[in-house]
Parts: sequence; structure tokens; C-alpha cells
Amino acid sequence: MTGRPLVITGALYVDMGQQARGGDRWVRPPRARYECLLCRTVDGPVIGAEDVIAFVASAQTSHRDICTANREGVQAA
Repeated sequence: MTGRPLVITGALYVDMGQQARGGDRWVRPPRARYECLLCRTVDGPVIGAEDVIAFVASAQTSHRDICTANREGVQAA
């Protein structure tokens, strides 16, 4: 591997849930959360299929805008 080493800055956890046999109800609904490893913020959890889909699509980019570790001067403080 050449160049800079890969740095993991966040973790997205998704539990796909479990539907009943007929598929008409959830035994355990889907849920998700995002953890920033830089500022130690946890976004979520969100619960429910539609909410999880929307959250997964935007969690990292939404958090990047508010992450205190991405602001200039925070690391020096």
C-alpha cells in the first residue's frame, strides 16, 4: 500500500431487523446509529424501515457539517 494510511473516522451500525413469517409486521424493527470516532458523538438511533433508509443515506455527510473535530483549531485546543 502506498500513500497515506487509511484512517477510520466513523462507524455506521445498521440492524436490518426481523420480520414475521408473513412479512406483515416486524418482530424486531430495523435500526441504525452513526458514531463519530473523532468527536465521540453518537447520532441516532433511528428505528423503523423508512427512517433507517433516510438516516443511512445522509448520516455521514450530515454529521460532517456539525462535527467539532472538523473545525479549524479544535485539535490545537
